[in-house]
Amino acid sequence: MPEQRTKTQVAVICRLARRRVAGPLARCLERSNAEELGEAVSQLRKGETLFLFNQIDDDSLAGELLLELSETGLSEIVEEIDDAKLKGWMGELEPDDAADVAARLPEELQEQILGMLEDEDREEVEELMAWPEDSAGGIMSPVAFRMLDSATCREAIEALHEQGDVEMVFYIYLLNEADQLVGTCSLRNLLVNSPSTLLREIMTTDVVSVTPEMDQEEVARLTARFDLLAIPVVDDSHQLIGIVTVDDVIDVIRDEAAEDLMLMAGVSEGYDPQEASAITAVRERIRWLFVTLLAGMALVTIIGRFDEVLNKNLILAGLIPVLLAMSGNVGIQASTITVRNLVTNQVAVTGGTMRLVVMEARIGLLLGIVFGLLLGAWTLLLSGELPLSMAVATSIAVAVTVASVVGTLTPIVLDKFGVDPAVAAGPFVTTVVDLAGVVVFFSIVWAWPGL
Repeated sequence: MPEQRTKTQVAVICRLARRRVAGPLARCLERSNAEELGEAVSQLRKGETLFLFNQIDDDSLAGELLLELSETGLSEIVEEIDDAKLKGWMGELEPDDAADVAARLPEELQEQILGMLEDEDREEVEELMAWPEDSAGGIMSPVAFRMLDSATCREAIEALHEQGDVEMVFYIYLLNEADQLVGTCSLRNLLVNSPSTLLREIMTTDVVSVTPEMDQEEVARLTARFDLLAIPVVDDSHQLIGIVTVDDVIDVIRDEAAEDLMLMAGVSEGYDPQEASAITAVRERIRWLFVTLLAGMALVTIIGRFDEVLNKNLILAGLIPVLLAMSGNVGIQASTITVRNLVTNQVAVTGGTMRLVVMEARIGLLLGIVFGLLLGAWTLLLSGELPLSMAVATSIAVAVTVASVVGTLTPIVLDKFGVDPAVAAGPFVTTVVDLAGVVVFFSIVWAWPGL
C-alpha cells in the first residue's frame, strides 16, 4: 500500500511539473517527502526540476531534496536557484548533510555554497569535508549531546530540554574534565534513576568508539555488530569529535551494496548508469569484456592442443559447454560466499581463511563427485566406452573442485592486496575458473589409460 501511494504521488508530481501548474503542484509538494520528490526529479528535465524547486515553500524539505539529487542535477540547481533561497535550504541541513552537498559540487560552486553558511556552520562543514568521504570523519555529525560525568540526571534532563540543535539523541556522551570520552548513558537509564544520581554512577564505561580515519564500511560493521543507534568518533587523545548515527550507517550499507554490485558486473564504482552516456557506458564495460574475449581466445588455443583427443572422442566437444557452465557456477557460488564472509568479518570469527578454503574444497569435491558420476554415466550410455566415461567422471569431479577452490581463494588474495573482493564475484573469477576447468578436464582425459 505505501509503495503504491508513493508511485501515485510521484506520477502526480511529474505530471504537474511538466505542465507547469504552480498552485496544484505546490499543494502536492506539501504532502510529499524528500524521497518521493527525489524519485520524481530523476524523471524530470532540467527546466521542470527548476520549476519544481521554485514551488517548494518548506526550506527543510528543499534541503533534504538536495541530498537526493545526482551530482549533475545538484550543480544545475545551485547554478540556477536564487542565492537567498539556497541559503535558507542549506541553513536547514545538519553539518554532515551540508558537507555531503558541498562535497558533490565542483570547486567553484563549493565556495559559493559554503559562503552562504554562518561562520560557525561553515567551520564545521569545512572540518568534515577535510576527511575522506568514505571515512568515519566524512560521515559523522559533529553535534552530539555531551555532559560532564560529574553532572546529575536532573541536570542532564534540563540540558536536554534546552538544547535544540541535536539531530538525534540516542545516548548521552559523558566527558571528564579533560573533555575525554569516558562513558555513555542511555535515555532510559537517565529517566529510571533518581534525579540526584550522578551520571558517572550509571554510565557504561565499555564504550565502542571509532577513529575519524576508519573506513565507513568498518564503522557500519561495528555499529551492526554491537546493535548501536549511534557510534562516537574520537581523536588520538580520546576526545569526542562527533557521532555516526544509524541513518548514516544505513546509507553506507546501501551505497556499499550498490558499489559491490557494480564491481561484480565488472564496472567501476564511480560509474552512474543514469548519468553516463552510451560512449561512457561502453568504455566502462568493454574492459572486462575484452578480458573475456582474450580468455575465450586462450580457451580455443588450449582446446586446439587436444585436437587428437577430440578427434578420437567427439562426445567431449559436447561436454565442453556443460563443463564451463558447471565449473563457472560453482566458482561464482564459492566466491560470492567468500566475499560475504569477508565483508561481514565472518572469516576471522569462524577460524580464518584456511578453514574457509578447506570447507569450500570439500563442498566442491562432493558436488564434483555427484555431477561427475552423472556425466560419466551419461557418457557411458552414449559411447559405450567405460574408460572414456571414467575419465569424464574423474575430470568433471576434479574440475568442479578446482573451481570451488579458485572461487574461494581469488577474493581472499585480492583482499590481502587491498583490492575490493567484490571484483572476484564477477567476470574475473569466471575467466580464471573457465581456463582452469578446461585445462584440468582435457589433461585428465588426455592422460587417461586406454584413451
